[in-house]
This record gives sequence, C-alpha cells and structure tokens, in this order.
Amino acid sequence: MSEEETPQSFVPNPIVIEEYNSLVAGEYADGDLGRLLVVVSTVDLGMSRGDLYVAMGLSKYLRRLGWGITFWPTERWTEQTPAGYDAAIVMIETFVPGLVHPDTQVIAWVRNWTERWAELPYLDSFGQIWCSSAAAASRIREVYSGPVEIVPLATDHELFTPADVERGASIVTTANFWGVNRGLKESIVAVAAMEKVTWFGKNARFLDLPPSIDHRHTIDYFSLPWVYSAWLFVIDDVIDAAAEYGTLNSRLFDALACGAIVLTNTSNGLAELGLEDVPTYDSPDTLVERAQDFRGDPDGAAALAASLRATVLERHTYEVRAAFVSGLLQRSSAATARSELLSWTTKLREDYRTEQFEHARLRTAYHDLYDELVRERDAVGKLQGALASYENGRLRRYWGYVKRVVGR
Repeated sequence: MSEEETPQSFVPNPIVIEEYNSLVAGEYADGDLGRLLVVVSTVDLGMSRGDLYVAMGLSKYLRRLGWGITFWPTERWTEQTPAGYDAAIVMIETFVPGLVHPDTQVIAWVRNWTERWAELPYLDSFGQIWCSSAAAASRIREVYSGPVEIVPLATDHELFTPADVERGASIVTTANFWGVNRGLKESIVAVAAMEKVTWFGKNARFLDLPPSIDHRHTIDYFSLPWVYSAWLFVIDDVIDAAAEYGTLNSRLFDALACGAIVLTNTSNGLAELGLEDVPTYDSPDTLVERAQDFRGDPDGAAALAASLRATVLERHTYEVRAAFVSGLLQRSSAATARSELLSWTTKLREDYRTEQFEHARLRTAYHDLYDELVRERDAVGKLQGALASYENGRLRRYWGYVKRVVGR
C-alpha cells in the first residue's frame, strides 16, 4: 500500500472493536475480583479523547483478569455513584470526587497535567494516586501523604500491531491542534520543506499550512495502526506540561508497537521506560537532521524500530499494566469521608464545566458559520466571475457581428 492511499482498504481489527464497544456499553460490569468505576470525559469512541482510549486499553485487560468495568462519563458527574464499587479510577483532573460513594476507594491516575493535579485542594480524598512517570510521582509526594505508584501509559498490543501494508519512507503525525502553538507546526513545516508530510489531526482550518503538508484531518482511532504501519517516521509532540515531568503519551507506545520510528520532542521519561534510544529533537532543524540520518541508514533504522518494538511489547502493554495495577486495586484503603462541602464543590464545578462547554459549542458554531459564509462568498465570487466572463464574451461576439455587418 502506498502512503497516498486512504485507509479505506485497511480493515480495523473487528474483535478489538467489538470488545471496546462492549466495555463502553456496560456489558462487563461485574467481575469475580470486584467492580470498578472508570471516570472518563466521554464514552463516545469517535470523540478523539485520549483519556477514554487509555482507560479502554487498561480496562480491557483488567476485565480479563476478573474485574467488572463501568464507565462514568462527564454527563454523570453530578450523580451520586451507587454502592457496590470497589474503586473508582479517575482519568481527569477536573473531576471532583464529592459524589463518589464513601465505600468506594477513589484512585487518581495522573497521566499528564501534573501541576494541575498537585494544586488540587482535595487530594486527600483519594485513596491512592498513580503517576505516569517518576518525576510526576516525586511531585505528587510533596503534597500527598498517601500511597503513590508509578503507572506509565502503554499500548493495546492486540490493536496496535503492524498492518499488512507497505511502509513508506516519509513522515506523519497524528497530533491534534487545540489552538495553542506548541512548536509542532514549525517543526512540521521545516520537515515539509524537505519532503511531503502527512498530518492527521483536528482543527486544520485554524492552521496556515504550506501545500507540501497533506492535512487529512482526524482519523478513526481504530485506523491508527494503518497510519503507524504505512509511514516510517511518526512525529510526536509532547505538551510542555507533560514534557517537564516526562509523562509521555500513548502515541509513543502505539507507534512503536506498530514498528514505526518515533521522533519525539523530549527525552524526559524515556530512560526509565527503557526507551532511551527513541530519537528526540529540540528544534525544527534537529528534527530534519534526525529524519535525514535515518533515511541515509535504512538498515540501522529498521534495527532500531525492531528493538524499540520488542521493548514495548515486553514492558509497556496494557496487559502488563493491568497485571500490576490489579494488585494495587486489591490494596486495602481506609474509607475516605466525602464532606458536604466537597459534594457542593462537585456540583459547582460541573455547573462551571457546562457553561464552558456551551461557550465552546457557540464558538465552534460561530467558526462553522464563518466558514460557511466564506465558502458562500467564494462561490458567489466565482459565479459573478463566470457571468462577467460570459457577458464579456457575448459582448465581444456582438461587436464582432456589428463590425462584419458594417464592413460589408
């Protein structure tokens, strides 16, 4: 398969999709080891929300170990959670646990935004905290006296496996643009001056990109294995808040599991994962140099990709993570009181979130309307141009006829 093809010819793993859909539908709510609530932003797999995909990967293998799984999305955050759940795993730092049943242990998973987590005034409401890097764990221990464990992100190796496609020699990224320039654009533009770059991601309309960048907008999550198998280089872009603490994202593990070479913008956190050989860049120029070096040494690039993939499959799958955290989930924890003040804060926070969401929806609607007006203006301009051209042509034909008649 060439890199120019769309993933329409690629068939995502139907078994994985069915299992994921069954999880979010609540079909695995009961288990022999106990019952878990997983607090996420959404249960819509098409929303491109990283917290959900991470939660799905871990939950899939926890379920196989015997844990019942129930997802608790944003729209339920103002509800009192039912009794009968052993633990609630919180994926989002804006969730206030004031309405979690007092018999349910609440666990925070600090995947990123470490400082935001550290600043929360109700950290003592959590029975334990998981952090995705050693540096993040050290920071959380400064403000939290309970148990802190290191639980990095990982990959679902049954989904992210090399697809049966021809791997090209070019560059791709799957980073979404959320309105803040993180240096990714400049890096991609620099590489695009050397060769064509493909960018799968949201909000292209807010980016002024050169024609050498093929922006294809976001791609279905289950088609990402095709992307990471069809392109040789995957540009990773870790946000500053995560790079500071080495809390690396799923893209790194997923792309490496598919055999791609990941070029990432931070070395923080790589060594503790055994991934210190992942090539890094700190400027657009060094990104270009890294890509050129690997292109000039295809055998070395293939050997590196194979070595890193082996490390990920051995140490960084959600099957491995689930085996570890299953023991943490069975750790006894003293009941944590949920004060009325915290319950009130939960509801107030969700009122504020709803207001923010409505503002965001209106902003999106405004931009959509603006784009539609621009398209209509362009269409009207083209129509007017066509009419003017037609009228000018008709006028020229008329005067040509007059000249012929007068000249007789």
